[in-house]
Amino acid sequence: MPRSAPSAHPAGLIEEIAEKIHAKIIAGELKPGERLKQDLLAEEFGVSRTPVREALSRLDARGIVKLEARRSATVSVPSPREVREMYQVRAELEGLAAALAAEWITGPQLLALQAAHEAFVAAAERLKAATPPELPRLCLDWIETNAAFHGVIVTASGNASLARVLGEISAGYVRHILLASAAETTAPRMDANVAAHAAILAAIGAHDSAGARLAMREHIREGGEFVSGWFERRGG
Repeated sequence: MPRSAPSAHPAGLIEEIAEKIHAKIIAGELKPGERLKQDLLAEEFGVSRTPVREALSRLDARGIVKLEARRSATVSVPSPREVREMYQVRAELEGLAAALAAEWITGPQLLALQAAHEAFVAAAERLKAATPPELPRLCLDWIETNAAFHGVIVTASGNASLARVLGEISAGYVRHILLASAAETTAPRMDANVAAHAAILAAIGAHDSAGARLAMREHIREGGEFVSGWFERRGG
């Protein structure tokens, strides 16, 4: 099998550019379906177009962007089926994390989880009261506090392999998918998310592994239905 010609640019530089582009996607600066202009990215990062193309190729291999004919690229838009499948996996893995956390969580970790829940509640209230110019910033705040709550649970599970797999799913998919749909999240849906987090927190605090697993699985599955429906309505 013929080999590709070796890159003339250091691997570290290419990976750094890939991470910067990925960070812009995660932050919502580059949205699902948006065309990535290589000349503008090259100018922004102070490099030629060649390492940008190589960085985009890496992101294409990870499913984060999609390379088209003539090497143009867009931010990946998952199909509703892909979103549902990803959330099915998350539901089982995060359900396991919640069950393990209920068994192994320490006192300081439980306090951290309670604080993360309070921050999520406050972020939801700010988002419900947001004006249109505030929406992008407050949507991101809401998503970050949500991630922090789930992150404490994964850490409290004490399972490094589980944490690694969930981290890979989150890096490749979850955050920019959530950000794309967050602006259309209604107040009742925010309240439902707050209630779901409260139920998960209560089960973990009571060391109820079965209850924590069930509450987390239902929470993630419901989220998957909402997000996949959002993409379906947009012809995803």
